[in-house]
Amino acid sequence: MRRAVLQIHRWTGIVLGVYLITIAVSGSILVFRQELERSPWHTRRAKEPFAGITAVVAKLHAAYPRFRIVSITLPNQSDPTFVAILQGRGRLKVASSAAEGEVLGEFPARATWLDTVQGLHETLLIPRRGRIINGVGAAFLLLMSITGLTVWWPRGRYWKRALTVDFRRRWRRVNYDLHSATGFWTSLLLVFWALSGIYFAWPSQISQVVNSISPVVNARPPAIGVTPSLDAAHPDLDKMVARAASADPGTRLSGIGFPYGPRAPLEIRMRRSGGTSREYEDTLYFDPYTGDYLGIWRYGVNRSLGDWMIWLEAPLHFGTSWGLGIKIVWAAAGLALPLLMITGSLMFWNRSLRRTWKRLRRNRMQTEADCPTAAL
Repeated sequence: MRRAVLQIHRWTGIVLGVYLITIAVSGSILVFRQELERSPWHTRRAKEPFAGITAVVAKLHAAYPRFRIVSITLPNQSDPTFVAILQGRGRLKVASSAAEGEVLGEFPARATWLDTVQGLHETLLIPRRGRIINGVGAAFLLLMSITGLTVWWPRGRYWKRALTVDFRRRWRRVNYDLHSATGFWTSLLLVFWALSGIYFAWPSQISQVVNSISPVVNARPPAIGVTPSLDAAHPDLDKMVARAASADPGTRLSGIGFPYGPRAPLEIRMRRSGGTSREYEDTLYFDPYTGDYLGIWRYGVNRSLGDWMIWLEAPLHFGTSWGLGIKIVWAAAGLALPLLMITGSLMFWNRSLRRTWKRLRRNRMQTEADCPTAAL
């Protein structure tokens, strides 16, 4: 059984080696996207108080009368300006000053190298099928991680040796220890990355499986709709923001999502203390025709084991929710996967291919010795 498991582990790594290196390296780069990606206005300082959201909306409408505002994000650590997404003949990303709300200009429309890295990581640059292919690859990564732990499992007094690397040994032994110890110390993250990769490929199906184990109560957004009204006047946006702050005390405004259709609500996002990512935002829903408050979704405030299982998929996969230290750990663990591929390939050479190569070379030399004219 151990030999069969070893063969599964070995050949999964050989077949998927280049793919897994690509996913691992691109993922490690994306952990630091916030630090690597700079907006044209990154040197500005975002000092409070910020401009009123109504003033920002009015100036955007004046500058882009034929475009619809999709969303507005307030100044934060990543962008010291208001950032608006506009939809018209194409999609624009526009910056407005933090203090006055004046339109500063558009972000570059061309894709950056980081956009290419993200596309490679998420979909392998294959728009329709790439995410599914990644889901299949994640399933094989899970198989490789489980079989690797099975093969690694030491016996008796060999536990200490299985957890460390003895650099005093010959290079083949050091290579083996690197593969063994690195695989163990990163196994938990590798298994979780595999599980979350499967979830991102099939979120609805995995949510149903999780819900059968423990009910998913708050990890998914609520289904909230509104009744269109042609006669209703547009409600005061500032009043809805004030109502959101009153309904969700201890938070601060982080952004607004405008209705994407006639039956869609207006979304006001409020940030809780403790983090800067999406996992720390509450979404409050309002009727865009009457201004009535409809409900709240506290994403990350989990009420069941199922909620935790779904919610943890994003923050634990990306590693960007808990500061620079965790980012460094996640990026280093991601680069451990190429190390495992390289050391595994060298082990395959040492244990199998090297012997085959020596045998073929010896047979060739013997043939040349028996028949000198064969070398001509």
